[in-house]
Amino acid sequence: MTTSVTKITRFEDAPEYKAFLERHEEMMAATGNHDPYFVVHDSPLTDTSIMDGRRVLNFGSYNYVGMSGRREVSEAAKEAIDLYGTSASGSRLLAGEKTLSLTLEKELAAWKHTEACLVLVSGFGTNQTFVGNFCGEGDLIVYDALAHSSIWQGCQMSRATCRPFPHNDAAALDRILSTRRDKFAKVLIVIEGAYSMDGDIADVPAFVEIKKKYGCFLMVDEAHSTCVLGETGGGVDEYFHLAPDDIDIKMGTLSKGLGACGGYLCGPKSIIDYMRYFLPGFAFSVGISPALAAAALTSCRLLQKDPDIVRRLHHNIEFFTSEARKRNLNICLAGKTAIIPVFIGADNDAYALSSALVEKGVFVPPAVFPAVPRGEARLRFCVISEHTDEEIITALDTLVATAAELGITLPS
Repeated sequence: MTTSVTKITRFEDAPEYKAFLERHEEMMAATGNHDPYFVVHDSPLTDTSIMDGRRVLNFGSYNYVGMSGRREVSEAAKEAIDLYGTSASGSRLLAGEKTLSLTLEKELAAWKHTEACLVLVSGFGTNQTFVGNFCGEGDLIVYDALAHSSIWQGCQMSRATCRPFPHNDAAALDRILSTRRDKFAKVLIVIEGAYSMDGDIADVPAFVEIKKKYGCFLMVDEAHSTCVLGETGGGVDEYFHLAPDDIDIKMGTLSKGLGACGGYLCGPKSIIDYMRYFLPGFAFSVGISPALAAAALTSCRLLQKDPDIVRRLHHNIEFFTSEARKRNLNICLAGKTAIIPVFIGADNDAYALSSALVEKGVFVPPAVFPAVPRGEARLRFCVISEHTDEEIITALDTLVATAAELGITLPS
């Protein structure tokens, strides 16, 4: 018997579009017709930025150590354009290779204590293409339940068996592998160094122990831990004092702390050499632009040369956390990373607060479902090295006062 299907010939009739419209209308009503997303900033995003012609305090930036907009980084990018042009102009495999990109990979590998490195044009794409192609039929991927969408998308692409484990729960992962490891050839464990919605750090040493116990590969997504954790921002290996081979694949982005755009994979020469020829997201994509490669390279060198840059970030993280707790704010699991969410609860309350704060000169974006579970919306403060104590106090005092004005109770 053939099941009848209702044909959709206009996207406006698709159920997902109708659901989007309904939710968008709710959001606009909560904010007084002010969309809190796709906000235009006409300046570098440092401790402040220019919005609608006025300067506001910016707590929505991943520019963790202030490299985007820094004079040395901008000058390096301009020089690279003069030397190489504005584009790699082709796949690096065939025509787009540059000495500059090779130098960046060499220095990233040394910084991350690995044998080799591969740089790609997208952080999201780096996760998706690696997770989607490292394992195949007959393999297993086990990943943290709060892992980034790019990891989950990679799992969907892969022909491997894929299974999540409860957030940061090494014991649960151990139980899964104790009964399933012997049924698969390769097993890839995927975690993040620092999680972007709660701001907590993974128990990386525990996962290293498990990967060695069961003979697995361990991948750590360091998008929010590199340039933040460790004395020079070296990431989880520097923070936990790990051995160079404790983590098999160290993934990171150029788009956040390094002030550029793109992603990288650092690991053993055997894996990276293979991926250089067979990873679809690299082999069939244009190479990173020379300006971005130069910016990231300069940022990496500056961090290692001047530890005070990361020290300033660490001070600001500690100061923000302390001041938030003085005001009895719920900062979820945060405390050691540059992402410090303030728990709000209802989506509409988060929308309203974000919108009202902008009007008072403080930009902080809302994080709502599906980025977080329903009823667990938050304002996601991102602290960077350039913030001052006074700016942090102003932002928190403005949040508390604004919530009171709107009749919103901030959960303790």
